[in-house]
Amino acid sequence: MIRAGVAALVAAFALAVAHAAEPVAFVADLRGAATVEGDGKVGFLAELPAGTRLLLGTGARVVVTYAATGAEFTLNGPGEFSVEATEVRAAKGAQPAKRMVQALADPGVVARTARTATASLRMRGVRPEGPKTALEYPVDAPVATLQPVLRWRGDPNAGAFTVTLTDSAGTPLWKGTTPSTNVKAGVKLAPARGYRWTVATAQGPVGEARFETLPAEAIALADRSRAGAKTFSQRIMHAFVLAGVGASQDARQAWAELARERPDLPELAALAR
Repeated sequence: MIRAGVAALVAAFALAVAHAAEPVAFVADLRGAATVEGDGKVGFLAELPAGTRLLLGTGARVVVTYAATGAEFTLNGPGEFSVEATEVRAAKGAQPAKRMVQALADPGVVARTARTATASLRMRGVRPEGPKTALEYPVDAPVATLQPVLRWRGDPNAGAFTVTLTDSAGTPLWKGTTPSTNVKAGVKLAPARGYRWTVATAQGPVGEARFETLPAEAIALADRSRAGAKTFSQRIMHAFVLAGVGASQDARQAWAELARERPDLPELAALAR
């Protein structure tokens, strides 16, 4: 009986410790010298469990975001900060500035994305597989818009490009010509449907690809997120929203835009691949 009671207490303690170690927030931006007490340098996109202590040097800046609630805290050094279950507080230095950003319906997308970035960085020497078609976007992926800007690679001296858009059954929906290698679809598509598009010149076909539109509620979520994505950390959350709804190509484009602005964060370029 006593042994059973002790075992139950040990199990309860182990469960409590496990829950205490669960991440509650992540690093959405950082600049300068910042470390996790007892665990080295702060990493971009690193998940932070409650009880984490962050040590910032003079001039350092770290943005900590709680993905499930959208609570964002900006920490400025010098200072020592404690990550708690729902907020970040200063033990030394100025209290963090708080604001609300886009919350994530699936906070787990942060961990999945961070793992993808880490794996991609480890394989930087491996040349990624090239595209199977000259068509670049959208290709074999859901999109978070009903009027995508179609994009492809082509010889600018080849003359006008003819773009044809059909539904999954092959019924023509729109056809247009352009001298450039991108054009906005000239018709508003329906949500949660499959489509096919082709590009050709007078010399012959350039390529063809398929894609699908997301359900209406996912597109609405992406639109709301895009409208509020003004600052760097808000745009980070928008990229997570796109990834969370399954718009993988849209998410990569968002990461690529951020990577061009912040070459000091190699994880961004890794996620754009």
